[in-house]
Amino acid sequence: MFKTFYTVFYLGPIPIQVWGFFVALGMVLSFIILAKRSKKLGQDTETLLDLGLWLILGGIVGARFAHVFFYEPLYFFANPLEIGKIWRGGLSSFGGLAGAVLVFYIFVRRGKIARERIFKTADLLGFSALFGWLLGRVGCVLIHDHIGRPCNCLLSVQTGDGPRLDMAAVEIAGLIPLAIIFFVFRKKSKPDGWFISLFFIYYGALRFILDFWRATDIPNADARYLGLTPAQYFAIVLVVAGVILIKKRKV
Repeated sequence: MFKTFYTVFYLGPIPIQVWGFFVALGMVLSFIILAKRSKKLGQDTETLLDLGLWLILGGIVGARFAHVFFYEPLYFFANPLEIGKIWRGGLSSFGGLAGAVLVFYIFVRRGKIARERIFKTADLLGFSALFGWLLGRVGCVLIHDHIGRPCNCLLSVQTGDGPRLDMAAVEIAGLIPLAIIFFVFRKKSKPDGWFISLFFIYYGALRFILDFWRATDIPNADARYLGLTPAQYFAIVLVVAGVILIKKRKV
């Protein structure tokens, strides 16, 4: 069980936000994997890294607006000047993914990604993003910003009203099998689109299931629409998108 919250550490006199630090580390890890893997596969590394930067920017914007419109719309409509203050928290992981997908689509439409390389490029991005995502989630675990239902177990955190699941830790545990599959199959011959399709279906199904264990009885609990969180609706879309990719590429 986790008993301590780590939100800030100091580099000399400089305070470093733990969550932001690990998210940044995750981005760096993704870029390193993307660069190395693209070179091995004979892809245009410079173009891919440039695309990666735009995907991050689009992801940040998408993450913020998804949180604003789906999680706390009344607060932000009443306080519009708070929308830009992302350092105060409030980013949706699925919104970030949606923003990144939109940027990818724009690159395709503008001809910056050749149509015959769309799925190969998506595979490279999905493969590298998974490992960066896992590292970034470590920051969530350390600050315990995703509290679940009461549970006295290894993946719980001690709160003011007793032990509760740490949903970020549970998500990491749930994604480890996918990371192992990616690693094992990284050199094996597969149809283009295999990695991104599996990523979409696996993560979408995982998040849909896990969100049923998110807390409903704490302040600022995730919003529910017809009994489901916004993330669960995004998860459904992600699974459907993965299935469509499989049928389109017959992977």
